Amino acid sequence: MTELVFLTQLVRLGTRHRVIPLEVMVPELPGSLGGYVDYFGVSPKQGAAIRVSFSSRDAVRPFLTANESMWAYFEPGLRKRLSSLDSTAKMSDRVRAVLLEGLPAGEYSIVFVARHLAVSKRTLQRQLGDESTSFTDILNATRQQLAQHYLSSPAISQGEIAYLLGFQEVNSFIRAFKEWTGNTPGAYRHETVSSKMT
Repeated sequence: MTELVFLTQLVRLGTRHRVIPLEVMVPELPGSLGGYVDYFGVSPKQGAAIRVSFSSRDAVRPFLTANESMWAYFEPGLRKRLSSLDSTAKMSDRVRAVLLEGLPAGEYSIVFVARHLAVSKRTLQRQLGDESTSFTDILNATRQQLAQHYLSSPAISQGEIAYLLGFQEVNSFIRAFKEWTGNTPGAYRHETVSSKMT
């Protein structure tokens, strides 16, 4: 079932549309289907093969986030982070993993993350509170971590970084970065690139 969730999420993120599969089929159904029905929009069925089917209209939707060179740059790190995550991970780690996947496609609301993790918004907030953190804290920390990573590569512009982090404007990103680090993105990049050269 995990593969089908991942595939459906990839389609939704790439098209920026909540695509509802026509059918979801797995050889063995999990004990509880509630979260899966909410997520997929259809009830998974038992069948011989693992399969998810989309309408022909959804199958030809363009991927709005298509950018092969950027995907090639980010894919290895993203795959490593996602593969190291399992259901026993802390909720804060699971939220961070969803944000790492969703931010570049503009999907980073608490509602989106809760739906992706198949929990209610309230449950998500409570579990994060139990870990002495909040959704906003994790979102900001994830954005800061990604920003610092992206800024270490001169090939990615500040505009692209702002977009990848879910900011509508470059100035909003610059203000947030300065608040997080006390430095502008340009100054941080200059220091980072200079230190790599020495």
